[in-house]
Amino acid sequence: MTDFERKLQQEAKALFQPFHGTPGALIALTYAGFRAWAKAGNLHFPDEKRYALLHEVMRFCADECLLACCFSRERRLREIADMLDARYPRYALTRARVSARRDRHGRPRF
Repeated sequence: MTDFERKLQQEAKALFQPFHGTPGALIALTYAGFRAWAKAGNLHFPDEKRYALLHEVMRFCADECLLACCFSRERRLREIADMLDARYPRYALTRARVSARRDRHGRPRF
């Protein structure tokens, strides 16, 4: 386990609300939301930037109580993607271009 992962777990323990899940569930949602967002835009980040984004996603999930049982998985992932797109318009444009290319030509080849 790297230092980044330890810091992420410590922050999850500090942020989670006991009535909405566990720190492990918060970390799982954080990783799932980030992966879905990055994969849709074919985005790759260096470790430091990736973990900074993961911390930001985790804080957003805790602040918005996305672990509450009233939210579907798709809605949670969509809200995380919307938040990241709003905060990082450059990556939102990249995701939009990749999405448009996929719509025209299917899965892109790299």
